[in-house]
Amino acid sequence: MNFKNYKTSTLVSFIVILAIFCNVTYLKLDEFLIQFPKFKEISNYIGFLSILGLMTLVIKLIDSYFWKSKITNLIIEIPNLNGRYEGFMTSSYIDSVTGKAMKMQCVMEIIQKASSIHVFTYIGKDGVQTSNSETICEVLKKKENGFYTLYYNYGNNSNLNVEFNDHKGTAYLEFFPDIESLRGNYFNERKNSGTIDVKLVSKKIIGRFNEK
Repeated sequence: MNFKNYKTSTLVSFIVILAIFCNVTYLKLDEFLIQFPKFKEISNYIGFLSILGLMTLVIKLIDSYFWKSKITNLIIEIPNLNGRYEGFMTSSYIDSVTGKAMKMQCVMEIIQKASSIHVFTYIGKDGVQTSNSETICEVLKKKENGFYTLYYNYGNNSNLNVEFNDHKGTAYLEFFPDIESLRGNYFNERKNSGTIDVKLVSKKIIGRFNEK
């Protein structure tokens, strides 16, 4: 877990307030447990009943769930990209059959927390998956106009028996919240480049190209 997407200026103040709150909560809980000696003895060995444990629990809940709520906007405010996106990827690679740039079906599934984001991409043609990729490192950056761009490096694995088909690459996609779409460009070490245009279709992650 890291705090790269958090607002540093307010995060420090939040942690101080959280520490005070957890301290008061722990003292009240400790005072209550005195009435039950056996439970008090057990609490001495249980991490989540300590001040640090309570703070860790709250921060983990924010990182996994509550960051999506407006109540946490003081410490973190990023778009929720979680979900399954479908659309097309157009490549600079020329199709030997049509003589035109290849246009392929593109499915992206994004798993996101406040501190991390991972992108799984499935590429196919005529309803059949031909390759898939997974991000290696990711950065979600807010631009001057208020929109966010997702930058990432990825490793691609192909289902086709083509020499040197597996490769690594880089993509940058801008998120448009009003139409729930990601649009941008990519390039890879095979000297191919292209565009990606996908739209959110579901919050459900299925981990594959299609329902089959």
